Formats: sequence, C-alpha cells, structure tokens
Amino acid sequence: MLIPGTAKCPDAVIVIPGIMGSELIEAATNRPLWGLADPRWYLRAWTSGSSLEALRVSDAERAGHTGRIIPSRLLRFPVVAPLLRGFEPYTALLGSIRRTVAAPEAVLPFPYDWRLSVAHNASRLAEVADDHLRRWRQSPRGSTSAKLILVAHSMGGLIASYFTALLGGSSEVRIILTLGTPFRGSVKAVQILNSGVGTPAPLPHRRLRQMTATMPGLHELLPSYRCVADGAGARPITPAEVADIGGDAGLAEESARLHQRLAATTNPTLQSVVGLWQPTAQTFTLIGGVVTAQQWSYPSDSSVAGPVDRGGDETVARDAASSTADPFYVTQTHGALARTPEVIDHVRGVLTDHPPGAWLGESAAVSLQLPDVAVAGEEFRITLAGVPDPASIACRITDAVDERSVAHPLLAPADGSLEARITLTVPGVYRIAAKGQSFSPVTQLLMAIPRRGSARDDV
Repeated sequence: MLIPGTAKCPDAVIVIPGIMGSELIEAATNRPLWGLADPRWYLRAWTSGSSLEALRVSDAERAGHTGRIIPSRLLRFPVVAPLLRGFEPYTALLGSIRRTVAAPEAVLPFPYDWRLSVAHNASRLAEVADDHLRRWRQSPRGSTSAKLILVAHSMGGLIASYFTALLGGSSEVRIILTLGTPFRGSVKAVQILNSGVGTPAPLPHRRLRQMTATMPGLHELLPSYRCVADGAGARPITPAEVADIGGDAGLAEESARLHQRLAATTNPTLQSVVGLWQPTAQTFTLIGGVVTAQQWSYPSDSSVAGPVDRGGDETVARDAASSTADPFYVTQTHGALARTPEVIDHVRGVLTDHPPGAWLGESAAVSLQLPDVAVAGEEFRITLAGVPDPASIACRITDAVDERSVAHPLLAPADGSLEARITLTVPGVYRIAAKGQSFSPVTQLLMAIPRRGSARDDV
C-alpha cells in the first residue's frame, strides 16, 4: 500500500481547464485576448464590449478554418464573467500535482480554444496526449509502463470523455478525474444565451450573450436532461427553442448529438468531484422566448413525487455533474473548485492511489448567494443559508487584484438565513468568502461595474 506523503505517481498527467480557463492570444499579432493579469480588464471589457469582439466565433472558424486565435496556457489570474461569475487560476492545482508525480515534466497543462467545439479540442488533446505519454515513457525519470491520468475541470471533462470514448484514448488512460463537469449540461448555458432578453439586465449580461451566441463550446454546455418545466413535469429543450431564446439551432442539434454519443458510452476509469449546497438553476420555464430559472428539478427516481431542490455548485446541478456511482462531494462554487484545498488533496490522493476519503469533523453546508454583477455605489445583498447563527461563520470581501481586505460584512438573521447589505464604492473585481465549520471558505467572484455612463474601454 502507498504511504500518504511519500508516494509518487508514476504516470503522466494532463490538466485540462474549463470553459474560459485558457489564456487566448491573437495569432497574427500575439495580442492577449483573454486571461490578462489584471482582473479589472474584464470589468472594462464587459461594460464597453469592443475588447470582446475578437472572441466571437466567425463563419470561417465554424467551417473549420481555425488558428486565428490560439491558446497559450492555463489561467494564472482570476477572470470574471457575468452569469458564469468567475474562474480562479489553476496555479495551485498544477503546483500540487507537480509535487505529487515522479518529476515535474510528467505534468502537461492543456490549454485549448474554449470557444470551439468539444470534438475539435478532443482531437487536439489526442495529438498532444500521445506525444506527452511517449516522451514520459522515454524519460530517464519516467516509466515504460506509465499511463495517462487526465485531471479536468468543467468543460474539460467533456473533452477528456470525448477523447477516451470516441477517439480511442481509453487504452492509454488510467483515470479521468473531473471537477464539476456538466456531463448532462447546465441551465446556466441557457441563461447566458437568453441574458438580457425580455427583462432588464446589466450591460455585461448583454455583452456576454453577444459574444457567445455563435460559440460551439457554449452550446455544448446546454442541458440534455429534462430541463424545461412544462405543466406537471419537465422535458428537454429543442433546437428550435434554443434559437428562440437567442442561440443557434444548428449548434444546439450538434450539442444534443454530442451528449447522446457520450451518454451511450461507459467509462470505468472516470471519477468525479461534485460541488454542493450552492443555489443552482436546475430547470426553467420558457414563455415567449424568455427564460426564468428554477432551483429545482424532477428526479428520475419515480418514487419521489414532485420537484426537489438537488442543488449543485451554482453553475452545474448536482446530478448533471456526477456520472459515477460514488463521487467526491465538496461544499464549493464551480469556479473555485480547482483551487479548493480539499479538492486538491483529493486529486493528489487519486494520483497516488490513496484518496483521503471523508474529512473528519462536521462540515457546515454553507450556501452563498449574491449577484454576479453589482453597481459601485449601490447596495446589494449577500445571503448565507445553512448556517445556524452569525457567530458560526465569518464573511470577508477582498480585492481580487491584490488580495487587499475590503470589508468584513456584518451578518444578521433574515427569513431563516443570514444576510448582509453591502455597498462597494469602487468599481472592480472582488472575492467574497464565507467561512463556516467547513475546512475551506466558499468563495465567489463579483464584478462591481461603474454607474452607467462612467465606463470606457481603454485597453
């Protein structure tokens, strides 16, 4: 048996980020387009829009003529996006994995153009995976019997699954470990395509919809389960309805075929990490082309009568993120999963064939709810559920740029939850952390935009 702390993983490891988790550059000019060091760039981009134009998928790219934009590396700094909220960097995860394998060169980060299809990026993964495994087997510090371990966050898990199930990669893969992967899609993709339609919405929401409306990658995150609440039950969304809400019917059809093909395969090497206890859209109503999300779903278990709230990581519903019988559950939000210490320790345990198992002690199921976009100078609310009293939890707001402490909100009981009313006076990107009896705080990124008329794009 391997001894924790001394075991080294002999295999080659590839780390695959989630959607928006790779830095992108313009090939012709080497100009960074996504993944910049200053999170405030996103604030300006989402409020002005011009810096995002280059990220829209062109007709030529949809026809297969790619290369205009190329991925450079995994996120090293936080990024923020409306509705998707934000994504934390992969630096801690990569560093920990490198300390767990036989040599740092056994670890390969796999950045990809997340705007494009899963099939396109899985084909690229197949090429680099074969080369990476061959080099590691030939390395003086490698092993001729080594296989691949794929550690994939969010959309990266779909790419890994496509590679193993449909491109013949399974023979060389020992384990796929997914973190918050939407195997059955996410209602959040529907909300993005429909954002700003029918109801007043902040300008960043409309910018996001314009950028993603033609992206194959975003459409392939559409839910494939019974997600449209219709009378006494629910049904799947149709490609025509996707077009009605602002998406692309052709891309929706391709997405449905992708999910069907992956669902028809079995993968005994798959292990999943699933985020829990966050307020998560699971179904939605669709009236006049306007989406209204609901935090409940109709379970497949016929013994359960009526809808239930199964929760999730705020982006991916619990049941959509688990394709294994015994997932590893953690109280955390989607964008923060890959930097959460408990998750990183679990990854290291899987790599060394010695998962730590359940954590000792009682863990409070803290649910953190706040808007994804706030307006500087205007009050908004932070709501915490699952906490018995204010003394059992600490809430902190920091600047995501320099980690400077901004506020320690005072929490007060409100309708069975805890609530704080906050006003951020300076536009920027902030990290809200709620620390209960759980081992790590539940965190969420928040964008505070300037009042209308005061923002400009100076990038």
